[in-house]
Formats: sequence, C-alpha cells, structure tokens
Amino acid sequence: MLLLSNVNDNDRLKSAQSVNTRIVMPQNPDVLNSLRRLGLNQYEAKAYFALCTTGANTAGEISEHAELPRPRVYDVLSSLQDKGFVAVQQGRPVKYRSLEIGEAVRILKKQKALSLQDELKKIEELSADLSSKISSSLPQTKYGVEENVWTLKGRESIYSKLASMIADSKKHVILAAAGDSLSRKLGEHGKLLEKAKGRGVKISVLSTLKHPLAQKLGRQLSTDLPSRLVVADDQALLFLTPHETQPEDEVGLWLNSPHIAETLKGLVEKQGIQ
Repeated sequence: MLLLSNVNDNDRLKSAQSVNTRIVMPQNPDVLNSLRRLGLNQYEAKAYFALCTTGANTAGEISEHAELPRPRVYDVLSSLQDKGFVAVQQGRPVKYRSLEIGEAVRILKKQKALSLQDELKKIEELSADLSSKISSSLPQTKYGVEENVWTLKGRESIYSKLASMIADSKKHVILAAAGDSLSRKLGEHGKLLEKAKGRGVKISVLSTLKHPLAQKLGRQLSTDLPSRLVVADDQALLFLTPHETQPEDEVGLWLNSPHIAETLKGLVEKQGIQ
C-alpha cells in the first residue's frame, strides 16, 4: 500500500510540474486591437504579440503562450509570414520569431499598395468594358434638352465632371476663372490638362492671375469673365455660385450641347484669346 501511495504522489508531482512549466503570456487588449486594425485576425494578433514578448519559439510553444488551438497555429504562423510579420528558422524543430513592427508595417504597406494598384487596374478594365456594353445597348433617340442639361451640387461632383471633360477632350479646352479659383482648378486638374496638351488639344485660359502652369499650357488672356466656366469641345460647365461659396454648397450647370459650347467659344474668341 505504501508503494502504491508513493507512485500516486509521483504522478501528481509530475502533473503539477507539467502545468507549472506551461507559460501563458498576459494579453494586452490595446496592442491586440491595434494589430487587428492593421489587418491581422484575432489569432494572428495573439501569436504575433506572444512572439514579440517571448522571442523565438516553436509552433507548440507559441500555441501555449498565445493560448491558440494547436491545430490552427501552423496556419496562423504561415499567414503571419505571408503578411511580413514573422520570420522562420528552418531546423528541427522549426522556430519562428517576430519581425520588428516598423519593418512589418513597411512590408504590409507595400503589399497593400500593390494590391490597390491591381484593384484599380481591374476597376478601369471593368469600366471600359461596361462603357462599351452600355453604349451599345442605348436606344437611338433624338436630341433631348432634358438629357443634356444637368445641375451638379458640391465641388466634388463639379470637379469630377470637369476632370471627365478634360480627359475626353480632343480639340480645345477653355478655362475661365478668377485668381484663387484658377489656382485651385489648376492644382486639381493640372496633370490632366498637360496630358490634353500633349495629345494636341488647344488650351486657353482667361484670368487676371498670371499662373506659371497656365502660361505653360497655352495662351492666356489677362481678363476675368463675369462667370467661371469651362468649355471642352462640345461640352460646357458653368459655375452658378460665387467663387467664395463653401465647397459643399457650390452649384454647377453641365451642358452637353455643341451649340452652347460653340457659342461660348465664340465669345472667348471675341476677347482675342485665339
């Protein structure tokens, strides 16, 4: 009986020692939440934080330190390696260590930038495909004024239409604006205007502000028209509110009308700009 008692005591001691050697690292909710905001899931955040606080470890040790299910830990570590947060040391056993957070974030930013470029390229390809399909599906109708005169509310909407007009232009672009307004438009659309000039579009600017880019783009007439306007081939964009209006309150009138565009172009020619 004494022998059996000693055996049981030894088993209990070994079991207690096994439990005592299992190190579970305390969690830091703020750190884990910040890691998740970077794009890590809950298991990845816990594993990375455990590696940061304990150094190089095996998969089994990380599973214990971070309290992760053993069957999941290899997938978690593999994902962290793909994202640039973990380095692997081959051997028996394989060991893992965390990369410094600044280095990991630089890798993550590069991956995000490449992913965004791919996504934008797909969007452009889809846009071109959809434009072609929608255009071919449109019924042939007679010219309707109501379909070619639109009111735009807010500077963002107005500038988006302005960018589209410049990008689609093939013959000429006329821009009339006062000092600050001209600077703002050239700042937003300067590159598009330079590209337009590069493909042979004639750029004309009416403003009392002598802006270097305006002079580089084409001929400039030092005069202010009563209204701010843009004419690009057969389209015209008229700003209906004063230039000091708040961006969200600005109102513009877009006209897809060869007649109106030609009329406005004729008025500009009388100013002697062309």
